[in-house]
Amino acid sequence: MIKKVLCVDDDTIALTISQLLLKRTGFAAEVITAIDGSDALEYFEKLFAEDPNAVENAPELILLDINMPVMNGWEFLQSFVPLYENKLAKTRIVILSSTIDPEDFALAKKFPVVIQFISKPLSIDNLEELKSHERMTDLFPA
Repeated sequence: MIKKVLCVDDDTIALTISQLLLKRTGFAAEVITAIDGSDALEYFEKLFAEDPNAVENAPELILLDINMPVMNGWEFLQSFVPLYENKLAKTRIVILSSTIDPEDFALAKKFPVVIQFISKPLSIDNLEELKSHERMTDLFPA
């Protein structure tokens, strides 16, 4: 089980579905949310400012939408990577989006911290697939 997941999405219904699914399936013990990329970055800034164990208490997984107002997912990644990728080497990012644009899929591959691209809405099948992903197996030992 994952200790903490951060869901970043401006769609409150999608956030609620993700939260419920992550908790009810036992995928994650704690689910926190952010309404856009800037809200998510503020979460990390506050975490590192206030928590002496920030690295240990950071989310192990970020489910990131890419189409959001204020700061979209790509802008979040452009800010997150230089600030936190090395500090939070165990944090993985999964793009969770309704996009069908091939350019988005290609762009996601340019960020090594992004381990997968999932189409909305999040489902039990998506979570089962994530559990067996090579970069997630340490969190879900057999």
